[in-house]
Amino acid sequence: MKFKLLIVWAFVLILPSILFAQSVSERQDFFDARWKMKYDHFKILERNMTTDLITSMEDYDVKYWDLYVNVTDLAGESITGYVIIQSQVLIDNFSEIEYNFTAGMVVDSAKANGLPLSYSHSSSILTINLDEVYMAGDMVTTTVFYHGNPQSSGFGSFTWETHNGQPIISTLSEPEGARDWWPCKDQPRDKADTSDIHITVDEDLVATSNGLLVSNTDNGDGTRTFHWHNSYPITTYLVCMTISNYLEFTDWYVNAEGDSMPVVNYVYPEHYNNAVEDLSVTPSIIEFYAGIFGEYPFFNEKYGHSVFPWSGAMEHQCNTSYGRGLIRGDHAYDHIVAHELSHQWFGDMISPDIWPEIWMNEGFASYAEPLWFEHLEGQTAYQNYMNNSNGVNDPSGPIYDPDELFSGNTVYNKGSWVLHMLRGVMGDEPFFEGIYDYATDPRFMYSVTTTREFQAVMEEHYGGELGWFFDQWIWGMNRPWYSYSWIAEDIGNGQYEVFLHIRQAQNNPAPEVFTMPIQTYWRVNGEDTLITVWDDSREDDFRFVLNGNPTNLRFDPYDWILKLSNHQSYGMNIVTTDLPDGITGIAYNAVIESRGGEAPYIYQVGDGQLPDGLTLDENTGVITGIPTTDGEYDFTIECIDDDEETDDQQYTMTIEEPIGIEDGEINARPESFELIGNYPNPFNATTSISFRIPGAGYASLDIFNVLGQKVTTLHEGQLNAGLHTFYWNAGDAPSGVYLYKLSLEGETQVMKMTLMK
Repeated sequence: MKFKLLIVWAFVLILPSILFAQSVSERQDFFDARWKMKYDHFKILERNMTTDLITSMEDYDVKYWDLYVNVTDLAGESITGYVIIQSQVLIDNFSEIEYNFTAGMVVDSAKANGLPLSYSHSSSILTINLDEVYMAGDMVTTTVFYHGNPQSSGFGSFTWETHNGQPIISTLSEPEGARDWWPCKDQPRDKADTSDIHITVDEDLVATSNGLLVSNTDNGDGTRTFHWHNSYPITTYLVCMTISNYLEFTDWYVNAEGDSMPVVNYVYPEHYNNAVEDLSVTPSIIEFYAGIFGEYPFFNEKYGHSVFPWSGAMEHQCNTSYGRGLIRGDHAYDHIVAHELSHQWFGDMISPDIWPEIWMNEGFASYAEPLWFEHLEGQTAYQNYMNNSNGVNDPSGPIYDPDELFSGNTVYNKGSWVLHMLRGVMGDEPFFEGIYDYATDPRFMYSVTTTREFQAVMEEHYGGELGWFFDQWIWGMNRPWYSYSWIAEDIGNGQYEVFLHIRQAQNNPAPEVFTMPIQTYWRVNGEDTLITVWDDSREDDFRFVLNGNPTNLRFDPYDWILKLSNHQSYGMNIVTTDLPDGITGIAYNAVIESRGGEAPYIYQVGDGQLPDGLTLDENTGVITGIPTTDGEYDFTIECIDDDEETDDQQYTMTIEEPIGIEDGEINARPESFELIGNYPNPFNATTSISFRIPGAGYASLDIFNVLGQKVTTLHEGQLNAGLHTFYWNAGDAPSGVYLYKLSLEGETQVMKMTLMK
C-alpha cells in the first residue's frame, strides 16, 4: 500500500449530453473478417521467408520503380509486364540483387544496362546476377520481364471478378502481396522515392492507381494505356491497380490557404448516385484531419476512392479501394471513409518500420474514427464510440507483435484505446500538440517509424517519461481491475477528510500492477469535484479534504482507462504509508494511523525491525525514541482491529548521522541548502515544497513550465536557517510537468513535479 495526501481545489463540471449510435455489429464483423484474412496471408509469407533472405535485401535501397502491366487477357486471367527498378547499393562488393516474386509467376528475362543477366527464381525469391560488382553508394538499375496468372493470396492480392456483367480487376497487397503480381522488394520499411505505373486495358475500361494520371493513351488496337505518376515516397503494399467500367466524379478539398485538391472517385455506373451521396463527406473529413494532423500529406496529387469487389476497404496511397457493399446512399459507413482517409497520414505517409508495429497504422486509424464523431456531435458521442464501436472484448494483448498480427480486437480496438488513454494521461492540449508534431516531423514524414520514436515525441509534450505507460499498454497485457472503497470524516468547519482505498484485483501475467492516473468525481453540495489520484501499487490509499460532505463517488466515469471496476465496503486500512527519516541523537516521533474496521487497533512490527533506539506503542501506533545507529531500515507494521481484521504496510526509514557539533549542541543542518522535494507528487491542485537552508540568507522559490516560462514566485526574500515549506495552489494552471527552482546566495537547485487535473 502507498499513501498519498491530496489537498483539493474544487470546481464544477459541465457535462455534455449528446447521444451517438451506430451499428456496432456491422463494423466489428467488417474489421474481424478483414484482419483475419490479413493475418492468414502474413503467416503464409512468414513460413516462406528466412532471416538470410530478409537480411540480404537490406543491402540496397530502392529509389524508383517504373511498372508496365498489360491486363487485357481477361478470359485467361493472365498478365504480362516488366518493371524497371533503380536502387542504391549500401555495401561494397555487391554482385547480386534479390527481389520478392511469387514462384507461380514466370520470369521471362532480366537485364541491366541493356545486357541480359542470369537469374534464379525459387521459393518466391528472384535472384539476379548483376553485370558488374557494385560498391556502396553506386546506383544499380535492373529490368525484369515477366508474365503469368497471379494467384490471389490472403484476402485478395490480385482478383478477377465481375459486377453487373462487367469486369472488375483489383489488387490489395497488404501486408506482403505485391510480390504476387510484380517483382519488388516487398518490405514496408523501404519506400521508393517516386514511381510510375503504366496499365494497359481494353479500350472500354478505366484503370486507376496511385498518384496523378499523366496520360490516357488510345493505342489504336482496341486497348488503351493509363500512366499514373506518384511523386511521393511509397511502400509496395500501398501500390494498387483497379480496373473496371468506372464512372468518375470529382469533389474538391480546399485547404486553409485557399488551395484546392481534387477528390476523384471511380465508381460502378449502377450505384453512381448513391456513391455521390456517400462519398460527399470526404472533403469535410480531410479538412478536419488536416487541422489536427497537419496538411493532407499528398496534396499535390489527389485523394479519392476506387470501388472494388471486397466488402471492406483498403487505404491505398491517394486512392482508397472502397468496397461496393459500403455504397448505400445513406452514409451508414462514414466511419469507414474516415478510417481509411486517416491512414493517408498514419500508414501511408508514416509507415511501420516492421509489421509488428502495425498498431501504429491501425490503432491510429481506429482512433481517428471517434475523433471525427466527437468533432460532429461532441464528447458523449466520442465516449460512446470508444466503449461500443471500439470496444475491447479481449484485453489480453500485447499490442506490439501480438499472436494475431492483424487482430481487430487487439491491434485496432485496443490500439485505439492506447491513444485514448494517452490523451487522458496528457490532457487535450499537450496530446493533440504531440500528435500534430509527430505527424509533421520531417524525421517521420514519408518515411517509417517505431513505437518508441512516437513515445519520444509525446514525452516532449508531456514533459516527462512515458515508458511506464507504453511498457504496460503496448508491450504488457490485459487491463486493471480496480476494487475501490471510501469513507469520509467530519473534521469541522464544513470540511470532510476522505479516505479512498484502491486495490488492483487483476491476476495478469504482465504487468502485475498498472500505473495510471485515475479521475474520481465526488458529489459535494450538488456539484462534482474532480480529484485525480496516481495509482501505482497493488493496494493504494489516498486522503484529501473536501469542502462539504461527499454523497457519491464516480470512479473514472468517462472511461479514460480500459478497465474493470467495482465498489466495495470500506475495510480496515493503514492510511499512513510514508514515515519521515531520522537523525541519530535527535528525538523521533511519528504515528501510524488506520481507518475503518472496529477500533481499538493493535499495532505490531512484522518483518524486519525498527531502527535501533525506536519503539512502537501497540495501542496508539506512535513510534518514538532516539535513533542510535545510522542506516536504512526496512520493516512492516501490522494492524489488527477488534474483529481481528488485519492490514500491513511496508516502510523504509533512513537514519543519518548529524552534520556535526557546535558549542556542545548537535547540529542537524546541512552544510549547503537542500531542496527536499514536493508532496504529493503527482498532485491534483495543491502541493507543498520543502527545503532546508544552513543559515540565514536571501532565497527565492520559483515555478516554471516545461518551456522555461515562469509561472509564479512562491517566495523571494530573507529566510532564517532551518526547514521551510511553501504551498503552491495551481489554480487554473493546466495539467503537465512543472519545474521548481530554489536559489540561495548564488546557488540553485531544480526539481520536477507533475500536476494532474
